[in-house]
Amino acid sequence: MEIERPATRCRMNSKAKGAKVAENLQEPIVLRVDTVEQIFNAPDINPFAAGESNILGEAALDRLLFQQQVQPRRDLASLPLVVALPADQITPDLAPQLAAAIHRYCAARIEDNQLRIRHSRLQHIVGLAIVLGVVIAAILIVAVLVTVVFTSLSALAQGMIAGLLCVFTWVILWDPLEALLFEWVEPARENRVFAQIQQMRVVVQAQE
Repeated sequence: MEIERPATRCRMNSKAKGAKVAENLQEPIVLRVDTVEQIFNAPDINPFAAGESNILGEAALDRLLFQQQVQPRRDLASLPLVVALPADQITPDLAPQLAAAIHRYCAARIEDNQLRIRHSRLQHIVGLAIVLGVVIAAILIVAVLVTVVFTSLSALAQGMIAGLLCVFTWVILWDPLEALLFEWVEPARENRVFAQIQQMRVVVQAQE
């Protein structure tokens, strides 16, 4: 009788899991909605209904966008986008019309995000410039007070003032600097997903 070694079993399990993950990544993206409008517009929250979009009250494309940001698929553009609708909602020319609508929607969202990124950068650059001016003015005022007015302060007191000034500078600079460096990341990630969705082949099928 041949006994399977634990290491061999682990390797086989790892291969099986890898194959399963790869298979799942090749599955089509399915948007299960009750009407075409629910692809773009959020329905009312209804925990008694079927489907995540209805339960959470979230538009199907927005839900897909969030899922791709959490667990992205690198080959999303090569997968079909299946829209599952009730049979009475499907018309012969729905697929090309829906594909054009999704393409226009993604293009509009991409343009809107680009505008938001530019606006955010401009706004926070101006804010950072103002804050830098305040910091420089504060440093100059403290320097004048320490060297001219309060010349008799001990080294310990001067060190405490310098430490408080450093903390003030760090606190006042943090928010505009953080926003300038990181606020663009989320809309940029959204744009990458929308660009991939634009390239997907739209398929309409009746719900089972």
